[in-house]
Amino acid sequence: MKKLLYTLSLGLLIAGCSSETKNAGNGLSIEFEGRTIDIAPYYKDFPYQYFNISKDGKTLLFFKTGDEQKLQTIDIAPGADIRNASDVTDWNFAQRNCWSPTYNGFDGKVYWIGDEKNDEIINLYRTTPGSGEVEKLTDVPYIYAWSFNPDGSKVAYVARVQQSADNRLDELHILDLQSLNDDLVCNDEGSQFPFTWGDVSWQPEGKGLLVLGLKDMDRTYTNVLYIDLASKKTKVLTDPDKEGSLSGTMVFPEWFSADEAIYLSDQDGYNNLYSYRLSTDKVEQLTSFTMSLDKAESIRLEGKNYILALQSNPIESKLLLFDPEKKEVVVEQSSPLALSLGTVVGSEAYLSAAGTTTLFQILKAKVTTSGISFENIMQTPDDLQAKLVHSTVERLEIPTFDTDPATGKQRILHAYLFKPENPLPANKGMLMVESFYGGMNSYASDYQIYTQAGIYVLSAAPRGSAGFGREFAALNDKDLGGNETIDMIYATKYVADKLGIPANRVGAFGTSHGGYETMRLLTFPGEVNGTEASFPFGFGVAIAGFCDIRWQMFHCNIPDWITLEAGSDSLRQAERSPINYADKITGPLLLAHGTNDHRVDPAGSTDMANKLKELGKPYEYMQFEGLGHGIKGAENNLRFYTHLFDFLENRVLK
Repeated sequence: MKKLLYTLSLGLLIAGCSSETKNAGNGLSIEFEGRTIDIAPYYKDFPYQYFNISKDGKTLLFFKTGDEQKLQTIDIAPGADIRNASDVTDWNFAQRNCWSPTYNGFDGKVYWIGDEKNDEIINLYRTTPGSGEVEKLTDVPYIYAWSFNPDGSKVAYVARVQQSADNRLDELHILDLQSLNDDLVCNDEGSQFPFTWGDVSWQPEGKGLLVLGLKDMDRTYTNVLYIDLASKKTKVLTDPDKEGSLSGTMVFPEWFSADEAIYLSDQDGYNNLYSYRLSTDKVEQLTSFTMSLDKAESIRLEGKNYILALQSNPIESKLLLFDPEKKEVVVEQSSPLALSLGTVVGSEAYLSAAGTTTLFQILKAKVTTSGISFENIMQTPDDLQAKLVHSTVERLEIPTFDTDPATGKQRILHAYLFKPENPLPANKGMLMVESFYGGMNSYASDYQIYTQAGIYVLSAAPRGSAGFGREFAALNDKDLGGNETIDMIYATKYVADKLGIPANRVGAFGTSHGGYETMRLLTFPGEVNGTEASFPFGFGVAIAGFCDIRWQMFHCNIPDWITLEAGSDSLRQAERSPINYADKITGPLLLAHGTNDHRVDPAGSTDMANKLKELGKPYEYMQFEGLGHGIKGAENNLRFYTHLFDFLENRVLK
């Protein structure tokens, strides 16, 4: 992720002068405070991420990042070394998007939705692995959802065909993968429940489809829709008058049986299982857990159909065998790792697993009505583990400012503290705080690079974070820059005091929403929602962030996200926009943005850079030519980290 001999390139603005951090000389190492930070293991030796298990449990798809970002595949087998994988295609996905790559056993091809030049014009593509040829199957502005039918011969997809500030039109299509005949099923013109992101679920006999729809385009009212393919009529399965989040509402590509579909909704506060029977046209809630479910698949044991479900939060995961007739859990097996249910084959399930210091595992779960056991099939090669982990991890429970209605006591936030094995000396000790999207039980290469440099990392889950139920995730709806910002101030104070690190050596960092939150923390005016809080952050690192909420609303491809998070009150949006408080910034800010970002307009960074320049405030700004939302590619990341550590040495530690 960073570059070595890094020079000022076109598109790189720097306010003020600074000497650059020296490179160790191997092209992949950077010198920082007398130590060498080798990033080769992350981007050369084990640069793998986003693991996807095929339906038959035989094939693993994933990305290899490095000089390029390649989609790769390998057979799942005991002891298989992921470094022996082969490229699916010669396309370089560092310069384009590739989402949800999936192997289709029907034709032996790999399918994905993505674009060709980081413009987020999202279409469906496929290739035969190793053929060198990629076929574009659709020609629409944006695909939200897609899934194969049970035998893999067709794809149903939901496409946005029109979007403006006050109007959007979406269509549901069925594409035959042999003839490439593309049929329009229906559109959502005039519907109270326009289509949205998610999967598509096929009735096994092709009678209908389940998709997701937003009531009045409100993400807090996400509903499951059944569309009858003969009549084209739509039935809303969820209660349209109850709140349900987009992240907590899911349909699964396959039905439980020809008559029964299983889906997830968090309308009762947590992701729970619901059943829809075609024969009776009835919906029934099957579970009432207070720990959310992530995925569920049918499994047949001893002549009876059960549901194998994955239950998780950022602290632990559980694999459950559930009897839908008795509505009870038959057996369960917990894991300290974050599990992802890939597929069920016979009486076995294949899962991917990760954790704060666990990069990658493929597990096989042997399921019986008396127990579930895990077998480790593949994992990070032993010779690389020591190169990729440079910290120990402590889980923290941090009190914040308000009372939790559920307990009547002070609200407690979940967090992980990453402690460097070789911290900087006390007089230079540093703490970097993930401003949003923290607290997850997953491996993060940036955390390990920072701890390799001797820096502590705080990864906390403020209100608005996923994994603790719909109500907690919704606490910052229409309150962007509000109470979740105060949560992060409280969490930062708690850990800075615990470590004895002064505020001038404590920084916030984040990407996208986290980039916004970083700027918000550094420019926070001291009060919001009637609550006062302050912490004088010593520095910030904001990647692909936005500084003006109103501007972002009208210059992005997800305006409904802004409406959900920030509301539509222009005065309130202005009050929460960091650019309007740039004069209050507490420390130097490093900004980074791709020039081809359609999710967050590059003006989200350039406007803040220009404002800080006007005010005479310290900042540095990096632009990445041709990149979209985030930093991809080994050279780009090397360039970024080289600049970042130079920024820390010369702006923070001097």
